[in-house]
Amino acid sequence: MNKGVLGILKFALSREIEGMKFYQEKVRAVKDPDVKEVLEQLSEMENGHVDYVKKLIENVEKGKSVSEVKAPEQNPDFFKKRETKEIVGGKVDEIASELSILRMAYLIEDDFMHFYGDSAEKIEDVDAKNVFKMLSSWEKAHRDMLHSLYEEISKQYWDEMGFTPLF
Repeated sequence: MNKGVLGILKFALSREIEGMKFYQEKVRAVKDPDVKEVLEQLSEMENGHVDYVKKLIENVEKGKSVSEVKAPEQNPDFFKKRETKEIVGGKVDEIASELSILRMAYLIEDDFMHFYGDSAEKIEDVDAKNVFKMLSSWEKAHRDMLHSLYEEISKQYWDEMGFTPLF
């Protein structure tokens, strides 16, 4: 059994569960339907990641290769199909709150992306390295989509406020 790979996977599992719970909790707090849809989709994706990482852990504990575990299908079209939409009837305070949630979600995905990327660089097992690179790319897609949505809503927020900060 590769203790390094197992340690990374167990840590990853706890972070993926935290991410999933974060999205499940925050989806109930947001009002904007686009933000809600994104958080619901991310919650489902993180649930898939949790199941996948659990299967990876089982394989490693049995002395099998991580490459024997089929990766869940990703839906890249979800991120591509998002269109920029106006915030409809959103109160400024609600928009600000949703921006905070999107920022936290962005940071979660950014942490995941770096964790998996760093793990891929440090691990010697080629199959595990490829799995971690794949997971890192999934998290990067999540992060980039969240950043895009954050930027869209930030612009709308500042337009609503009649002010654009210098950033």
